[in-house]
Amino acid sequence: MQNFILIFFLTLTTYSYRAIALPPPHVGTVSGANLGFRYSSIYEKRGVVIYRDFQIDPVISLFFFDDRFAFLGDSLDYQEFIFKDQIRFRTKVSIISDDPLLPAYESVKENNPDRPNTYEWSNGFDFYIPGYNDNYIGEAELTYSKDLRAHLGNYFNLTTKFKLFSFTTLNTEVEPNFVGSIGWGDRAHNQYFYGPNDHESGLTDYAYGFWMAFPGKADRHYPIMQIMRFAVMGNSHREATYAQGRNEGYLISFIATYPVLD
Repeated sequence: MQNFILIFFLTLTTYSYRAIALPPPHVGTVSGANLGFRYSSIYEKRGVVIYRDFQIDPVISLFFFDDRFAFLGDSLDYQEFIFKDQIRFRTKVSIISDDPLLPAYESVKENNPDRPNTYEWSNGFDFYIPGYNDNYIGEAELTYSKDLRAHLGNYFNLTTKFKLFSFTTLNTEVEPNFVGSIGWGDRAHNQYFYGPNDHESGLTDYAYGFWMAFPGKADRHYPIMQIMRFAVMGNSHREATYAQGRNEGYLISFIATYPVLD
């Protein structure tokens, strides 16, 4: 089964890499499709800068069975509300890679981390206050990720969001949010992400900043526009081989897509 998953992902990612989801309530066996691009000012993962320059990623996303299942370029996702509109369960299998997409200048890639590509299985719960509706004021997302191939380590992440206010422009509702997140990894996870000389488990990374949500256009789970400060925590992680000299920074990103099936 694991080999099948790996082959499936390798095949899919020849066509697209990273993407974004559509909001409910789209219905049907094939309930939606999106095309577009994402701009990121820097490429980072769990506090470590992977590529020190901007990235432009094509967006190709496909949605199935009333948007419950989604192919999002580098992941296969499933989501389902399990208690009213207040608690949602999420699960996904995703690719973890150090390879930049566009551009990928050798001068920028020099001395970058060069970890083997791997796959993660993530499971999480989203808690919406008071619910995923017009009265939404915030949420907490708790996610557990398990590596499937390279190191078999474990990682937990807690992300909280608080809506600052909302407004409507060009017939589109906009929600600015303050966002904060913190991560914890075991020794195996931390040696993979931060370096083989990292021998400690514990808190690993944090980020905070602002997200712009567009609840009428895209699921609140995904950062359509964001400005974030990120960093690795703790000397054992910050000074490890892969993180040293690239353990903090700022990220600005936005996603522009067009629904080709809605």
